[in-house]
Amino acid sequence: MKMDSTLVRQKRGSSAVFLAVILASLVAITLSLVFAGRVQARISIADGTLNLASASLLSEYDYYVQRDYGLFLLQGTDTQLSRSLRDYTGFYAKASAGRFSTVNTEPVRKQILDYMKSTGGVQLITDAVTGEGDSGGGTGDGSDDASDNGDGGASDGIPDRTLRHGPTITSLPSRSLPDADIVTTAQRLGENLTNPEAIFRTGTSKFLMSEYILSKFNRNGYVNEGDHFFSSEVEYIICGKMSDEKNKHRTDLALEAVRTGLNLTHIYSDPEKVRAITEAAELITPGPMGVVTQAAIAAAWAAAEAINDVKLLHKDFRVPIIKTSASWAIDLDSILEGYSGEDGCIHPQTDTGRKYDDYLRILLYVKDDNIVTARVLDLIQINMRKNYDEGFLVQECATGVSVDADICGRSLSYDRIY
Repeated sequence: MKMDSTLVRQKRGSSAVFLAVILASLVAITLSLVFAGRVQARISIADGTLNLASASLLSEYDYYVQRDYGLFLLQGTDTQLSRSLRDYTGFYAKASAGRFSTVNTEPVRKQILDYMKSTGGVQLITDAVTGEGDSGGGTGDGSDDASDNGDGGASDGIPDRTLRHGPTITSLPSRSLPDADIVTTAQRLGENLTNPEAIFRTGTSKFLMSEYILSKFNRNGYVNEGDHFFSSEVEYIICGKMSDEKNKHRTDLALEAVRTGLNLTHIYSDPEKVRAITEAAELITPGPMGVVTQAAIAAAWAAAEAINDVKLLHKDFRVPIIKTSASWAIDLDSILEGYSGEDGCIHPQTDTGRKYDDYLRILLYVKDDNIVTARVLDLIQINMRKNYDEGFLVQECATGVSVDADICGRSLSYDRIY
């Protein structure tokens, strides 16, 4: 009996030890789960906080840029953005906008296209397609906002200005980008334009971009709402000169180059005009040299018609891209006699075709996308420095932000873009 009692006590001791080991294991597992849940909860809270904080950072976009141009640009250094982020979260986190700098113009261009696809551009596109609205001339409601600074003459009451402020000029986003000469490009276009209506096809990125530019910026003879530095901003985007006078002059030369090529094509396609050139050449240089004279007369006739075309555009008349005999204005006798018309230009029988704004669209169509977007940013910077913040720099802005934090040994990263 005594031995049996000892065995029972031994068994009970073994059971107690076994239960203690099981209990300790259960306690360890429970504590591990508790700590793991605590860490996961902290990470989850931090994740939600960082998401909200990064969205709050995006809400600090420049109000005036968004109001006037429909773009969302976040301004600030990485240090400033990180400080704001830590104010929002209450713990250490870093924010960086370097990867979304406006040095890369493509995100800005995408914002512009998205803006035009939204309600901001619907009515404008409708007007452009139907030919309604103020496109093509006149003075807009913003004409009283401009004032002459003495840097040039005025066209239709709009002052010509020259940008001379060195720091502003050197910091323009487009200054480092190469650009092809617009007159040379326009000349090639006029000689090879076979499908002009493709330029005005709605829904294309080129079309939407040109409509945005015409809706936000001044051009020769027309002032958009707001206070702008240049009176010929669309011409600036096309030519990139630092004065209204030079931009208007280069734009006119480009339009004349386009029209000369198109006019020459019409001349050689019209048997009556070819006959008139041949007869005139025979009178001037009979014989084999008559062929050279014919080419010279045709080129001079096409150029004279082109100069007249541009004058008509500035007087708010229409000029068709592909001409007919009815829309041709200058006869060969007028060229030889030097007749320039009663009001400085000769009017054709019909007033059909495209207006000045449409020809600006043609020139914008052949411009490089990066140059066009960068010069849009140029104008935004110039106007912002003029009206709101003399230290505003587009190069210090971004279209998004990266957020990084280390929570409980785990790295959290986010990219937030407009």
